[in-house]
Amino acid sequence: MHRFAHSLSKTQPGTLFFVVALAGLLGGCSSSDGTPGTGGAGGTGGQGGAAGVGGASGMGGGGGMAGASGMGGGGGATSKRIFITNTTQDADFGGTDGADALCAEQATAAGLEGEFRSWLSTVDSAVEDRLNRSTVPYVLVDGTTIANDWDDLVDGTIMARIDLDASGLRRVGDVWTGTRASGASYSPDDCAGFTTSSSEQRGLCGASASTLSEWTENITPQCSTPLRLYCIEQ
Repeated sequence: MHRFAHSLSKTQPGTLFFVVALAGLLGGCSSSDGTPGTGGAGGTGGQGGAAGVGGASGMGGGGGMAGASGMGGGGGATSKRIFITNTTQDADFGGTDGADALCAEQATAAGLEGEFRSWLSTVDSAVEDRLNRSTVPYVLVDGTTIANDWDDLVDGTIMARIDLDASGLRRVGDVWTGTRASGASYSPDDCAGFTTSSSEQRGLCGASASTLSEWTENITPQCSTPLRLYCIEQ
């Protein structure tokens, strides 16, 4: 500062006036003798708008119901059923047609589906010709196997007694058959084609208690004798 004043002392009067004036201008950021000004009040910010109300959440759609599963097609039969009738009668069945009708009637009454025919032969019509020859096992209504197939059925023996009726009840007694163990007709006599109950005529019967050839080829009682029938699913 002393150096600056000394410098000024060497300056011309006109120059000094200029310097003093410049110094005043450089010092003028505020008034040296006025009360400091009060700043304006800060502005109040505007209030924010009310928060929006969110929309109600949507309800999920109800789950679709699964479609019913399709039923598979019925498979082929794995066995053929055999039963003994729950009634007895003389040999007048009205022929093999009448005997077949009796088997069908008892199967239906027991709730068995399928076609059932009688194990009954006349001299002119043997069971080996009029019945289907199954390639699957023959069984009782409770599932007991009688024979593995047709060939096994007519080979002279069977695997179990045919002594259950269509409802699964045990029955005993002899059975009108007119049929040899081979499935052929018994030719000497057939109660007039199983259309007579005459005591003067005879026909072949089988024993339901046997598993040997006697199951179908036993004795020849009078046609007036009340006996049962075997019925076989086709």
